[in-house]
Amino acid sequence: MKKVIMDCDPGIDDAIALTVLLAHPEVADVIGVTTVGGNVTLDHVTANAKKLLTFLGSHAELASGQDCPLVKEIETAGEIHGKTGMDGYDFPAESQNYPLASDNAITFMHDKIVASDEPVSIVATAPLTNVALLLKTFPEIHDKIEGIYVMGGSTLQGNITLASEFNAYVDPEAAQIVFDSDVDVTLAGLNLTENKAYMLMDEINSIKDLGHVGEMAHAILDFYSSAELAKGMTKIPVHDACAVISLIAPELFTKSTNYSIDVSLTNDQFRGMTYPDRRIYADEKNDVKVLEDVDRDAFVNYIFDAIKSYN
Repeated sequence: MKKVIMDCDPGIDDAIALTVLLAHPEVADVIGVTTVGGNVTLDHVTANAKKLLTFLGSHAELASGQDCPLVKEIETAGEIHGKTGMDGYDFPAESQNYPLASDNAITFMHDKIVASDEPVSIVATAPLTNVALLLKTFPEIHDKIEGIYVMGGSTLQGNITLASEFNAYVDPEAAQIVFDSDVDVTLAGLNLTENKAYMLMDEINSIKDLGHVGEMAHAILDFYSSAELAKGMTKIPVHDACAVISLIAPELFTKSTNYSIDVSLTNDQFRGMTYPDRRIYADEKNDVKVLEDVDRDAFVNYIFDAIKSYN
């Protein structure tokens, strides 16, 4: 049993990731969910977290966090996730009654970690603003964090620019702080999520037959895939599910390499680029475990089984 805090910005792939995480209470005790501005603004992502937690029957404590990155103005991805960040499905209006335990995610996470009788794992599927502030504000709790499982960055291509993945681009300063911390970091970047951890449209269409949660998942993934299909993509990445599954089912990931990673802090197309030091005599600035391959069939089946478990 792992004690887990999920820091997220729902976001359609965040919604699938949270659905998978909450489907495994025998493995993951979710002691908190926190939100941060990213895919859309903080008010929308927090509302979306309330919708999901209500819909999935969860009682996990929810806290909202930072509404903007450490340095620059926030840039969002509403063109992918819709105006609300989770378009495509009409969630019950009463979900907005879900209680908010705190509007300070940093102290919320700190208190949860300090109170835990065992190390806590953090799954981070958003810009790393909340997590970076936690690590810088409370360095004394680093040894109580089992690891940080991140969706972000890339050792190959970008998506928001030719070189940069969205989460790392939105707050690269935060990403560098997290990578440089003394906490173990496992990174699921675009090199994995776009090239290996994807779903095909016939698989997405079949999700709607998996019960009421399947109907919800299909509706939002169908909306999400429309933007990808318009770009000519036929393989629909489910980015954020990788971070969750790398924590609770790491055996599905068949290859990884540890790198020292720098994050570009420039204000051009390279901002947020995460580049590994591949030199023979690499500078050991940090040590990030980069996931590089996954059993795709097992990955998709794991998501399907999680959705079916709510029936």
